Amino acid sequence: MFRTIMALLIALVTAVLIGAFQIIGLDIAAIQAIIGSSDITGDLMTYGATLFGVLLFPYTAATAAIPIYSPLVALGVAGFIAGLISKSGVRMLFASILAMVLFFLGFYLLTLVGDPTNFDAMFNIARNNIIDIGVAFGLLFIPGIIGASLTSEDY
Repeated sequence: MFRTIMALLIALVTAVLIGAFQIIGLDIAAIQAIIGSSDITGDLMTYGATLFGVLLFPYTAATAAIPIYSPLVALGVAGFIAGLISKSGVRMLFASILAMVLFFLGFYLLTLVGDPTNFDAMFNIARNNIIDIGVAFGLLFIPGIIGASLTSEDY
């Protein structure tokens, strides 16, 4: 259980850090602008919604008119590092599923600030973007399995 939670945390932190600096393009000047802003919460919610949206829908981002490939790398690297920590394919399966649920909830709560208990809206978003969510899951899970197989222990 401990390795699963650690793999989940490592996957989330790695994907968000790579995404913050590559997808959103944060640098020292942008961070200082956020800190000096009069609406810090609104700015962070906007950046967070953008980040979670691109991490949750990597196929759409990669096939857009101006393609963004960094979510593919962010999710793949996060999955691989989490797999190295988890040391098991089953643990990596649970960590990938939980990471996708947290990315989806982050996207939903930051973009649709209305009612967080509106499950019909959540299911509609998930149904309309099932290919993107599947690609994001695969980008976490498949490199995670590779990383887990490299560090697996025989009992």
